[in-house]
Amino acid sequence: MRSLDTRSFRYVRFAQLPRLGGRSVSLGQPSTVRGDRIRSSVVRGVTVAALLVLGACSTQPPADSATTSTASSTTFVATTSSSTSTTIPQTTTTVGPAEDVFDVWAAFWDAWKQVRASGDLESGPLERVASPAVVEGAIALFQGERSSGSGPIETEVVLHPKVEDSASDRVVLEDCVLLAPSFTDTAGVWYQADLVRGSEGWVVGDLRVVTTAGCVPREVSDAAIAGYRAYYAAEAGFWDPPDPTSPLIDDVLVDPQRGFIVGLLEEHQTSGVALRGQPATHPEVIEVRSPTELVILSCNQPNPDFGLYDVVTGERLPDEPLIREGQRDLQSAVMILEGGNWKVSDLQGQVELDTHLW
Repeated sequence: MRSLDTRSFRYVRFAQLPRLGGRSVSLGQPSTVRGDRIRSSVVRGVTVAALLVLGACSTQPPADSATTSTASSTTFVATTSSSTSTTIPQTTTTVGPAEDVFDVWAAFWDAWKQVRASGDLESGPLERVASPAVVEGAIALFQGERSSGSGPIETEVVLHPKVEDSASDRVVLEDCVLLAPSFTDTAGVWYQADLVRGSEGWVVGDLRVVTTAGCVPREVSDAAIAGYRAYYAAEAGFWDPPDPTSPLIDDVLVDPQRGFIVGLLEEHQTSGVALRGQPATHPEVIEVRSPTELVILSCNQPNPDFGLYDVVTGERLPDEPLIREGQRDLQSAVMILEGGNWKVSDLQGQVELDTHLW
């Protein structure tokens, strides 16, 4: 039996980092300390949109850096450009559709990919698994793409279907379908579909787009956030003392961030210094670029002990400024799915925020 848990999908409305205090977050080169800190002046006037994404900074206890995505919460939060939020009530209905319903859903997307990649847009593959209205809508979409200058398009599709309602001859599915390339500005397109059973079996009878503003499946969000947290959990293993050959590096990093970190570790090893103090993190998935690449935004609470230390004497060095009480840092992380695990590919854009804003 499967049930729809609409907490499994989350709106993703930020294709780019929020604008802070009238200017966008700096995406310049990382500092030579750890590769994820950029010293900057205090930014005032954080927008409400940023607060909606980073509100966990003001509510999470500082002692535990293990946080969960709001994709696991009991509501969706859709953030709009007018700096308002909409809470969508959740319902969970337990149903038990036949397994072939999910097979038909997968077959529909196989046919969708086949026709989108075809030279003549011959609709036969879709007609075997969908109603005439759904076929007509798909063909119209593909024709619109062709009229704008694109040719046949090979598409990668990753499905995450959940069942919302079920009867003997009708099942309602919801799915945050990840498309690469997508036909929208986001990789995640949130669909609701009615699958109906006729004399020849199940077909997709109706197909509705819930939103093209972006979505991320809960399991994808949770796994990517786990990879982000794993990076910080592993840091002490290769920063204190610095070890550029540590196998932990390949467990949590991919290039270009991997190469940058290895270079810093070699410098620190030569200098005899260690980096200590991992932050408390509050990560959110804000952009899904493809089924294997997404962006996390995190409002981090720095560890008061963060800094460089002499490996021999244990003395804290003056290279990094002391952490202010109540300091919060904003960080973006590009995550790449490699070998079944989400790993950090790029860390940038950290900004110190004023404590009075929280």
